[in-house]
Formats: sequence, C-alpha cells, structure tokens
Amino acid sequence: MPKKTISFIIFILFIAAGVAQAQVSITYSSREKQYFSITIPDDWRVNVGSEADLSKLPEDAKEPPRLVSAMPNGGVPLWFGMWVPEELENIKDAQEYMRSLELDLLEDVVSTERSFDSLNSMEIYYVSGTGKKEGEAMDFRAAFFQLSPESVVIAIYIGPRDATSRHGKELVRMIHSLQPVSR
Repeated sequence: MPKKTISFIIFILFIAAGVAQAQVSITYSSREKQYFSITIPDDWRVNVGSEADLSKLPEDAKEPPRLVSAMPNGGVPLWFGMWVPEELENIKDAQEYMRSLELDLLEDVVSTERSFDSLNSMEIYYVSGTGKKEGEAMDFRAAFFQLSPESVVIAIYIGPRDATSRHGKELVRMIHSLQPVSR
C-alpha cells in the first residue's frame, strides 16, 4: 500500500510540475527576416498578424508591422503585444513613437515611470503608467529593446490593475525571455 501511495504522489507531482512549466517559444519574423524569440505560457492565446483590417487600408498607406499578441485564457482582459516597427531605429526615439500610438492603444495616458536598463545583452527603455480604454482604467507597461543598431522591438501589456497583478509573474517572465535571433 505505501508503494502505491508513493507512486501516486510522485505521479501527481510530475503532472503538476509539467503544468506549471508549460511554455511555448515563438520566433518573430517580418518580411522574411527573423528578429527575436520569446517564451509565452502555453495556456495563453496567441495571435499573429495585424489587429487592423488590412483590406481597409488606403492604397497609399504603409502596411503596419506584423504584430504578435497574447492573452491569457479565461476571458481576462489583458493584452500583450510585440512588434518591430520599421520607422523606429533607436530606443531614444521611443517616447515620440509612444505618443503616436496613444490614441490607438489608450486614452488619457499618464506615464508614471521611465527608466533605462539592460536585459539579455540589449539596452532597454521601460515606460509604465495608466490610461483608459473605452472608459475603463488600465495599467500599461512598455519595454523598448534595442535589438540591433537599426531595429527596436516593442513589448507592451495593457490591462486592468487586477489582471496585471494576477498575471504579473507571467508577464515579467515573458519580458525576460525575449532574446535576439542570432544572424
């Protein structure tokens, strides 16, 4: 009997450990060029492409960069997006780029923290704060990674305070997992 009990406990621990560590790595590429890889929890929904309907773009409009977005399953209103904009070459220009996105992502944006750091051999510029989406208060955190001398990757999450608190450890692990692709 004790042998069966011990085997059962080991089996349960094995399953629990596998579920707790379930992750998937994806590599971001755009226009046939690979830029970075990132690890996302296995139980998050991932969408690749554009959030806008490209068929409705005016003929002379430039196609937006490929966007990879992730959201936790279960209907939690938390959005995590990553992309490499062609027009942004240096993280020092990130503040101006953020202002250009403000109306698309959030309204009434208030930046509460800005800092430079390094992560995974890349310079990084963090911006965090609050804003509103359809009248609801949201937290945001953006990370601008200097991927190469001519490209910047943006990783940003937006969600209500309780959602960002609930998934904070997962969000930090995702940000910390971002690595440039070796060329």
